[in-house]
Amino acid sequence: MRRIQGVLSLAKKHGDASVEEACAAALEVGICDYRFVRRYLERHPQMPLSLRQVDPLIRQLTLYRDFIENKTKENKA
Repeated sequence: MRRIQGVLSLAKKHGDASVEEACAAALEVGICDYRFVRRYLERHPQMPLSLRQVDPLIRQLTLYRDFIENKTKENKA
């Protein structure tokens, strides 16, 4: 039970994706051990995500507002 709680606390600290990666590496090597997963996460830190304010995929908020207004008008009619 303590090992499971330990892995869950690692997921809170490092994120689910990183813990999944560490557990996959442990299974690949054949070492199913909490310490291996913890050490793996310590030695392979996850790069922080950088959020961008300007990106070609991000549209102006007014476009979303207009789209929602048009869809709600269509549903009312």
